[in-house]
Amino acid sequence: MKIATLNIDWSRKIKKEKIEQFLDSQDFDFLILTEAINLNLANFDFKYLSEQIPENVEYEGLNYSKYLNGEKAYRTIIYSKIPAKKKFSVKDSNTSLALEFETEFGEFVIYATIIGTQFKKKPFAKNELDNCINDCKKISLINPNLIIAGDLNTSFLEDEKYFTINSETTESLKALCQNLNLVNATENIKENIDHIIIPKSFYKNFTEAKVFVKKDILSDHKGVFVSFN
Repeated sequence: MKIATLNIDWSRKIKKEKIEQFLDSQDFDFLILTEAINLNLANFDFKYLSEQIPENVEYEGLNYSKYLNGEKAYRTIIYSKIPAKKKFSVKDSNTSLALEFETEFGEFVIYATIIGTQFKKKPFAKNELDNCINDCKKISLINPNLIIAGDLNTSFLEDEKYFTINSETTESLKALCQNLNLVNATENIKENIDHIIIPKSFYKNFTEAKVFVKKDILSDHKGVFVSFN
């Protein structure tokens, strides 16, 4: 089983057809896109979108319709080869999406999100961090097999503090992992701010974490994936 995540930067610099073609050449069971537009990916039978950012109005200081030349904006989209069993409520449905899936590894929840939709700009980054922590604690009480995936805007490597949105985000996410028995499977990928955090109980089946697309090819982010056997 492979789970991947990529921030496509709203497909502002690369035509969506090129992104679709590249992503369809990969072999993922789940793909989490952030700063996304609605792509048609032939490899996936199911697609779940966060609430659309309101059109033609200023939303959190930005008119996304103008910014994206009329393209509809979705902060998170989950593509899957299998249907979701359940959808969980989240604090900010424009930013986060939480779905439960039943697989050969058992039932687990994918919580897709962005922390720092406008990077360090206040109050958004702090609100998004708090929402993530509160959502994940609540969901974990129902299903502790929680996978957090998306653009967290932070490196977890000690010598890469320049890739960190702020120390509070990094330390709070580390504490969340410890409290909920999670492990960041992508934390050792260098110069990376998009992550996939998995349950410790899944770690025995974890095989690798790698980059599947380098920065500045499809967007200004790396795309990363994790594999389970």
